Amino acid sequence: MVVVLLSWSLDKATTQDARSAGRQVANELAKQGTRDLTPSDVASSGDSASMIQVLDANGVPLASDPAIVGYPALTSARPVSGQDVVETTTIRVNGSRQDYRLVARGVNGPGGPYTVISARSLAPVTEASTRLTLLLCLAAVPMLAISALAGYRAVGSALKPVEQMRRTVAEISTRDLSLRVGLPPGNDEVHRLATTLNSMLDRLASTQEAQRRFVADASHELRSPLNTITTALEVSEHHPETMSTGELLGVVSQETARLRELVDDLLLLARTDDATDNPVRTEVDLDDLAHAEAERARAGVKLRVEIRTEPAKVRGNAAQLRRAIRNLVDNAREHTHGRIRVCTYTMDGMAVVEVSDDGPGVPPADQERIFERFVRRDDSRQRRVGGSTGLGLAIVAGIAARHGGRARYANVADEEYPGAHFRIELPLEVAA
Repeated sequence: MVVVLLSWSLDKATTQDARSAGRQVANELAKQGTRDLTPSDVASSGDSASMIQVLDANGVPLASDPAIVGYPALTSARPVSGQDVVETTTIRVNGSRQDYRLVARGVNGPGGPYTVISARSLAPVTEASTRLTLLLCLAAVPMLAISALAGYRAVGSALKPVEQMRRTVAEISTRDLSLRVGLPPGNDEVHRLATTLNSMLDRLASTQEAQRRFVADASHELRSPLNTITTALEVSEHHPETMSTGELLGVVSQETARLRELVDDLLLLARTDDATDNPVRTEVDLDDLAHAEAERARAGVKLRVEIRTEPAKVRGNAAQLRRAIRNLVDNAREHTHGRIRVCTYTMDGMAVVEVSDDGPGVPPADQERIFERFVRRDDSRQRRVGGSTGLGLAIVAGIAARHGGRARYANVADEEYPGAHFRIELPLEVAA
């Protein structure tokens, strides 16, 4: 850019210089013609860098700079009086060819019209541009080296906290997620990156701890029926008089059913956690599902079941949603003193299934973790929450989440149903 600006400026100055010299000679011709014109009047500088040539009306040279005496007209341009024509041409002078800027000016004077041609060599412009280019190239090498070194140091200094983060993250193992990345000073992108990494590590640690507890609890729950079966078999083998074959088969059948139920619940939970598992979804009437499950709860049990259903349509998997509602109803049956209420309604763009009972309810300390897996209540009875496997409410939460909703415990003041109030909230199906 510097070279271009310099070339443009010098080129413009050369043209202006040629125009000024030509006008000076033209003014003399306008006054007196060529009568008293002498060679000194057209000799601009005595060398080939600046030259003047005067032509008559026919383009025949009347006077020329000493360097171009005997040359034909330098240009064919014949401007009218008072106008200039600017050209660039190559002229062979003193045995060498050079580029010249020509300014031809028309003038009327005694003896007829004339054309004054002022020529200025462009060699100084080319030479100056070449020298500047060379100087810039020579200066650019150390400047680039200095800039590269400064940039390397600046980038290295800026990335030093990032490298420290990388080393810290590399030291973190899957067995120990207690390490955290140091927070650099300031509030720039690096600081925010460190904050994000620490948040991610916190989530990973929480997930790992939850998985550890889940594996431990699942192992315990799977081992329990197996231990019961093993004990019954050993007693039957070593003390057959204390346990009949029928009693043994009853124990094995009961514990096998318990084991099968636990495995089925674990598999269902795994499917709700699997983002790639996409069951078929259709339009589902939640009120119909809730009504059917409430009627099922009435059958064969001396239990008062109140049903209040309003139309509530959602889009989802009917089998999974039926399982979620059934788990809430079964949980209420397990803890009620004799009354259950099943409701469906819409609220704020959501379809709601609410199951209430008149049992002991859930203490505030347990309401947040009630939907976790294998949760046990901390009261004196140590009653399991979530069905016989301890996974019922966790399955409810997983199914609700897969359908874009949530399951939650609702604190409701209700004298008729003072116990637990569980809700499933799902997005309503929007009519096309």
